[in-house]
Amino acid sequence: MIRFAIGLTLLVCSILIGGYMFWDNTGKIERARYELEDTYSRQDDAGKLQQRIRTARRTAMVAGDDQKFTIERLLDIGAPGLEWRFVGTPRQYGSTRALYRHTFRIVGPTTYAESQEVMRKLVTLPGFVPYKYCFACTVAPKDTPPELQMVQIEGYLYVYDPNTLY
Repeated sequence: MIRFAIGLTLLVCSILIGGYMFWDNTGKIERARYELEDTYSRQDDAGKLQQRIRTARRTAMVAGDDQKFTIERLLDIGAPGLEWRFVGTPRQYGSTRALYRHTFRIVGPTTYAESQEVMRKLVTLPGFVPYKYCFACTVAPKDTPPELQMVQIEGYLYVYDPNTLY
């Protein structure tokens, strides 16, 4: 009878210890699975970040080139006709401040063909995203020749800092 009681006690103790170890191991397995999923998601995020950096470098203008006179030379516009203006302050993205966006406006008297040429350049140059084009929507000044009409182009200029975003 004593052997039976000792055997039964050992059986109960082994079941309790085995059950505890089983539940402890399942928690460790779940934790390891979550850590593995977290590692994979971080790896995917890093790949996506590198892809976003490549896209930003390909589609945005380099910081320092976003000066008024540089842009006017790129677009072949100037004081007697169309005039480039920055509207407001640049909006910065992210904690590194490597990407930011200017809002711009081009206003002045011009012909329709010249305004279309400026729009073509805006679309092909990196960083420019025009969102508003209005030809002859306002009255030209009185001393303007009759073939010239007022044009207003608005949009965004995306710029990145090559020293930060590499």
